[in-house]
Amino acid sequence: MTNTIKVEGFGSVSAAPDMMRFSYELIQDADSYAESHSALTEQYNAIVESFKKVLFNVAKVKTSSINVSIIHPYDKQPKQFRSSQNLTFEDKIDLDRMKDLLDALRSTTDFNFSLSYFIKDTTKYDNDAITLAVTDATDKAKVIASASGIKLGNIKTIEFVSQSMGRPYMKAMAMDMGGSMSASELTVSQNVLISWEIK
Repeated sequence: MTNTIKVEGFGSVSAAPDMMRFSYELIQDADSYAESHSALTEQYNAIVESFKKVLFNVAKVKTSSINVSIIHPYDKQPKQFRSSQNLTFEDKIDLDRMKDLLDALRSTTDFNFSLSYFIKDTTKYDNDAITLAVTDATDKAKVIASASGIKLGNIKTIEFVSQSMGRPYMKAMAMDMGGSMSASELTVSQNVLISWEIK
């Protein structure tokens, strides 16, 4: 049986995001389903008009879910219906226009939302991180071999363990909150397990 040494290497690179994701939830409560749904439709249409006002492409506004539930009465309160709609909008980062959109929305409606940033294509950064991970594992193996008085032989196995691929950077804000909307750099990380023969 050939003796081996296995070492894990890590690599990471930072990159500026190039995309933004605006996620938001519309909620309307009413005494009947019809009233609740009608109010939700009215709220949605107002949001679409706000997107048009700042020249965002409304075709990129997507509905991920629509839910209707009954709010059961308590303390002799009447039964109500709740209609909600979850929407997402993805586009290239344009913070000036996004600020204009939030201003427009603030004047028409209230809703829960979050703004996140991500990298559309992480291929280049993944490859760079993998290269760094292989180098890291090799350097560690050389140090271990030198300290142990052994020599490294041929590589026996390489295991690739995929890590984060430009995880979205999230900024969750209420409609009345200020502060910076600038996007921080994202970290793309990868790691590998490499085993060598020991001479």
